[in-house]
Amino acid sequence: MAFDIYLIIAGAVSALLLTAGLIAGLAARDDQSAWRIWPAPPAGSLKSFTFWTLFRTLNVVVLVLAGERVLMLTTADAWAPFRLVLAAIAVIAFAAYLYALWALGREATYCRASGLATGGVYRWTRNPQYATAIAAFSALGLAAWSPEATPLAAALVLVYALMAVAEEPWLEARYGRAYADYRADVPRFFNFRHAVSELAALAARKSQPLT
Repeated sequence: MAFDIYLIIAGAVSALLLTAGLIAGLAARDDQSAWRIWPAPPAGSLKSFTFWTLFRTLNVVVLVLAGERVLMLTTADAWAPFRLVLAAIAVIAFAAYLYALWALGREATYCRASGLATGGVYRWTRNPQYATAIAAFSALGLAAWSPEATPLAAALVLVYALMAVAEEPWLEARYGRAYADYRADVPRFFNFRHAVSELAALAARKSQPLT
């Protein structure tokens, strides 16, 4: 239990500093502002080390605390079946996150530019890593449903969302009109319009008589 307290403190401090830094960077509206912590500062800099330490700390804290709470579920909990379903959704979303990393290439993720990706999974979302991480930690936080893990999971979801927003000016500056056109066509997180059109097309094909 004492170890959990240290985790909660580390997670809360990381969440507060990351959220404040990302909001300050967005408010600055200047890519060279000293307040901007994302897109990632130059590798090897103190700001880069601080950002990645806080970001990874918050991720690990949420995974450990939420994972503990899910593993402690018992049949005495009336909500146990629902929480287990949420935990399963979290696992599926984490698997989708790993696929999104593979689709882009680990060396190109988190603002390591290697060209504008618009095909494959990027037809469904402009930010597949953020979108799947948000879905995974949202489901995991709800599955854990504790006063320690759930608020920290919500804070991590907010951090991922702020990172996605903060990244967009950088992408537009790097890729120009190509990114502007892509942004106009594909939503930031989930392309429900594309999903509906794909399902409609599938239903239309199935309804066609066999010849």
